[in-house]
Amino acid sequence: GEESQPCLLTVILGFSHAVTAISFLGGQPSISLVGPTRRTTPENPVPFNCTAGPFSSSDFNVTWIKDRDEHSASVQCLVTDNKGNYSITSKVWMTLCRQDILSEMTCEVTHRALAEPLRRSMNLSRVLQFVPTLKITTKPSAMQIRVHQRVNLTCHVNHFYPSHLLLIWMENRHKVQIVESPQEHTGQVEATLDGREFACWAVQDEQPPVQANITLQAQASRLGKGMSSYSSALQGPLRHSEPGTNIPLTFTSSGFSTGQVTVTWLKNSHQLLKSQTSVHPCGDTYNVTSSVLILLQADDVQSLVHCQVKHISILVSQKTIRLEQYLRVPPTVTVSQSSHSLDVVAVTCPVQRFYPQNVHLSWLENCHIFKGAVQPSSKQNSDGTYTLESLHLVNASVWEYERVLTCKVQHETQPPIQASLILSTAVQDTCKLIGSTGPEMPALILMAFLLGFKVVLVISFIATYFHRWWNL
Repeated sequence: GEESQPCLLTVILGFSHAVTAISFLGGQPSISLVGPTRRTTPENPVPFNCTAGPFSSSDFNVTWIKDRDEHSASVQCLVTDNKGNYSITSKVWMTLCRQDILSEMTCEVTHRALAEPLRRSMNLSRVLQFVPTLKITTKPSAMQIRVHQRVNLTCHVNHFYPSHLLLIWMENRHKVQIVESPQEHTGQVEATLDGREFACWAVQDEQPPVQANITLQAQASRLGKGMSSYSSALQGPLRHSEPGTNIPLTFTSSGFSTGQVTVTWLKNSHQLLKSQTSVHPCGDTYNVTSSVLILLQADDVQSLVHCQVKHISILVSQKTIRLEQYLRVPPTVTVSQSSHSLDVVAVTCPVQRFYPQNVHLSWLENCHIFKGAVQPSSKQNSDGTYTLESLHLVNASVWEYERVLTCKVQHETQPPIQASLILSTAVQDTCKLIGSTGPEMPALILMAFLLGFKVVLVISFIATYFHRWWNL
């Protein structure tokens, strides 16, 4: 239109960058509202930034509103340009819950020169993500499958948001099918005696996949020659062990009519050679005992060990055991100062690559437990381990002493693992805080002059000392 007519433009940016809602009028103050850079699950704190300006004076106020409830800003900064105009940037951290899928976040800016407040809103459904729950069912039941029978596997995907995701079927760790945005999906496979492992993966955006597993193994239709009945068991240690530990697995079976029994051990389809098997008579039948040592590794959360038993060259039994039930991967804990402002220091504690899932995290300030900290939820990595991240906001404006912030993690019954950070009180100003005054330029020049004068005195003293010593 003509230059005298104001031009209103609204832009919505997607999740490849921050979620942003911008509205501005040509020649008039504008307002923008920016959400987190990616979707987050409930119970995690997320930042929202609101920027408004330019204004002719600093006589304005910023209000954050979630639905009908007002919230205080975490950080608020005032910026002045070379023309004397003012702009305001306000930041708030919010911990979202599942019910916020229907909520709205609003930033409202009032100024005496405005006939009505500047206002920008964002639906929280744009920043929330619900991780799906998965379940695999079989028809007929997995307990009644015969060799070479066709079986329907159904992957049920529930309670997730947003609606778009990829469902990936895996067979023995190889992709066999990819389906887009299903609520559930059914595939048909054939049962075999040696067993086949199937997994259903749900992939949402950049989040680690969620998965469900099932091992499909048919029951033997007949026993070995001359064999009436037998019983067997596969057992491992009673405690969890860390990577680098050798654990024993033992297979026992009885009721064989002859001693022609062989036992083969496989880990993820690779044969284990260092096993010990003994066959000994017991009355009219034979018993078998076989053992093997397994070296646990950090990526064994998804590993399988198979024990195959043949009697007179006929496969009569295969036992499968998952190594995750014996594995404990301790977490790696670090602490970093992820952001810095005049009012708030955001300290992050990433707890990475641990298994099993249950951990307890606590924050300590100078050895005192910080009460009220929210327990973050963990997320599963593609290798089966878990990761979580906790954020602690520290009020920097009331620092009167050195503060040591410690992130302490308790994993199972092991001694706690912790990392600490000494908070620095030296703050680099990125913007001028409202109501604060910075050092004037003459004062800075005077300080530089005094420091330079002291340096010159020290150098002169040293030079005089060496001159006299040399003349002696």
